[in-house]
Amino acid sequence: MDTLPLISSNKKLNNRINKLLQQNIHAAPELIELTSFSGAVDFLNIEMPELVFINFSDVDVDVFGLMGTILNDPWLLHGGIIALCEDYETVDRLNSIKGGNTIATIIEDDLDRHLPQVMRIIKQNKRILFQREIGSDFVDNISGSFKLSNDPLEASCYANLVCNFLYNSNRLDAENRDLLNFAINEMLMNAVEHGNCGITYDEKTDWLENGGMITELIKRKNQEPGVAARHVTFEYAISMNSARFVIADEGAGFDWRKLTAMTQKANPLQLHGRGIAVTKAFTKNMRFNEPGNEVSFEITYQKDAQSITPSLFKHMKTIETHKGDYIFKEGEPSNFLYFIAKGEFDVLVKEQKVSTLSADDVFMGEMSFLLNNRRSATVQATCRGKLIKISKKEFVEAIKKKPHYALFLSRLLAQRVQRANASSVTNK
Repeated sequence: MDTLPLISSNKKLNNRINKLLQQNIHAAPELIELTSFSGAVDFLNIEMPELVFINFSDVDVDVFGLMGTILNDPWLLHGGIIALCEDYETVDRLNSIKGGNTIATIIEDDLDRHLPQVMRIIKQNKRILFQREIGSDFVDNISGSFKLSNDPLEASCYANLVCNFLYNSNRLDAENRDLLNFAINEMLMNAVEHGNCGITYDEKTDWLENGGMITELIKRKNQEPGVAARHVTFEYAISMNSARFVIADEGAGFDWRKLTAMTQKANPLQLHGRGIAVTKAFTKNMRFNEPGNEVSFEITYQKDAQSITPSLFKHMKTIETHKGDYIFKEGEPSNFLYFIAKGEFDVLVKEQKVSTLSADDVFMGEMSFLLNNRRSATVQATCRGKLIKISKKEFVEAIKKKPHYALFLSRLLAQRVQRANASSVTNK
C-alpha cells in the first residue's frame, strides 16, 4: 500500500489526515488527493484500489453519487472504504446504504484517536483486505487473534473486514454477509457492553429510551477504575469451506442459559437484546463457555458462486450448465469468453485433466479469445453451474464503456502467469 487515495476537497481535513498517517504509521502511504467527482471515478476506473478514504461530508464533491457509481459497478472497488463524516446525520445516511464495503466510519471530531486505530487494525489484518486478487487461489487457512479495546469502532471495523473479505472472495452472498456482520458485531458489542463495561440490560434500556447513544455510555464506563484496562479477544479462522469465530471478554460472565431462553421470545422491534437470537439462528455450533464470558460459532459457505457480477455483464443471458456438459472443445474456434457465475469446470488437454476452474477464476477461455486462436483445451462441467457467454463484440463494447475492464483482464492474466511461473519453479 504505497499510495492511498483520499476523495476530499477539504484541504484542512486532507492535511490533518496526512499528518496523522505520517506520525502514526510506519512507512505511511502517500496520499493521492482527489478533489472532484470525475477525478475520483477516473482514478477508481484505472487503479481499482484496495482501500480508499472518502469524505462523505464534502459539499463540493458528489460523494453519495460516487457511492452509487461504486455500487453499480463493484469491480471499481473490491477492497474497502474508510468513511469520514462530520456529523452523525451523515453517518446515518451512509449506514442506510447497503453493500458499500465500508470498513470503518470515523467522525471528524474523533479523527485523532480513531484513524490510527483503524489503520493499525487494517495493517494487522492486511491478508483479508488485500488477499482479494480476483482469479487468485483461495488461501487454505487465514487466522488471527486480536485484543480489542472497549470501543464500538473497533468492533465494527473487525466485523466489516472479515465479512467483506468473505463476500469478495465468493464465500458469502450479500444477504449472508450482512447477517454475519450483524452476528459478529453484536457478539463483540455484547462483550464490550455487558462483559467488560458491566452495563446491565435494564441500564442500557433506560439509556436508549432516554435518547442516549451507546457510545457515550461506554465512554462513561471506561472512566471507571479497571474498566478501560479490559479487552475483548477476537479470533477468526477462515478455511476453505467454513469459518469459525471466538469472542471473549474479561468480565464475570452471565447466565447464558437463561438469556438464550429469553431471546427466543424476543420482540424483533425492541431496542436491543436480539443479537444472541439472530446469531444462534444464522450460525452453526454456537456455544458459550461455562462462565458465559466466551462464545464461539461457525458458518459454512455458499458453493461455487460469484458474489459480484460486473455491471455490464449482469444483464446478459445466463447459460445453465449440468454435470458432463462440454462448454467448448479443443481445436474449436474461440469466438466467446465465459464469465463464471457458478459451478466448477475441468480443463482437459488431450483428454487429461490439467486444472479446474470455478467462480474464483472469474473467466474461462480468455487466452484463445484474446489471441484469436482455436481452443487449446476442452472444458467440461463437473456439476450444475451458470455461465455468462460474452461475444467479442459485447466485450469490446464493454471496454469502450468501462475501460478498466481491459486493465482488470490484464491483471487477471498477469496473476495467472505469475502463479504458473511460481508453480513451475516449485515443481523443479
